[in-house]
Amino acid sequence: MKVIKPTVITDAMLVSSTVAEDDHAVWVSGTTYAIGDKRIRTETHRIYERITAGAGTTPPEDDSTNWLDIGPTNRWAMFDDVVGTVTTHDSPLTVVLEPGSVTGLALLELMGRQVQATMKDGPGGTVVYDRTIDLDGTIIESIYDWFFSEFEQRTDAVLTDLPGQFTGCELTITITATSGDAACGVCKPGMVIDIGGTQYGARVGIVDYSKKDRDQWGNTIIVPRAYSKKGTFEVVTEKYRLNKIYRTLVALRATPAVYIGTEYQGYEPLIVYGFFKDFSIDVAYPAHHLCSLEVEGLI
Repeated sequence: MKVIKPTVITDAMLVSSTVAEDDHAVWVSGTTYAIGDKRIRTETHRIYERITAGAGTTPPEDDSTNWLDIGPTNRWAMFDDVVGTVTTHDSPLTVVLEPGSVTGLALLELMGRQVQATMKDGPGGTVVYDRTIDLDGTIIESIYDWFFSEFEQRTDAVLTDLPGQFTGCELTITITATSGDAACGVCKPGMVIDIGGTQYGARVGIVDYSKKDRDQWGNTIIVPRAYSKKGTFEVVTEKYRLNKIYRTLVALRATPAVYIGTEYQGYEPLIVYGFFKDFSIDVAYPAHHLCSLEVEGLI
């Protein structure tokens, strides 16, 4: 079990992106807007929709009476704290970051054929890390599968071995698709925290917020809504790390983080981005302890 404590990406850290921030026109103070008009604010990287006709000088993020926040701009969707807002662009989708010292990278809700992460020791410097991940998750068990199985998109990828000694590093992430757009919903570089060894018996699932009712004739009415992932893990930890693990989890109690049950391909459901709902450490053995962790993902 590893945890990536994400680095909050600021304007200064996002050096460049192939995705322009041009979803809509920029809001202009004093301009008259009609109901339904959409404008962006590059200061907040959000899109706002006008809900009353008129003009004003108060920025939309401070004027909930007249403006509705409907989500992040396409350029910044991959850096917000929401699962389900996705940055989409013609292939390749490339971003260059200067996030400071990082040892891990989580890329979730991916769409494409491969993703490449390259780290330089500084802007325009020497490459110190280069890793390419194949996003083809198709399982081939026979010759028939080889020719006729449909492509299965691998949507989640994590890297936990980035060299963290380069405090001024330049991190380039490139998502390439063979057809259609490339996309990423969650991009979280950060520091990796090793909790211990995940044990067999881990449980994963979802919390579905869809509405399911029946009318007076018994017909089912389904209103599809979002869902969040959840996971329960039993982790074996070494005794000398008890205090560090305890302090680490306490510090993460109100911080969204990426919880990685395992990095093995095919077990991506064991990667959950969210909060832990509960944790406990059982001092069960002289040399090892048992940590129980229940994690609920963000929507």
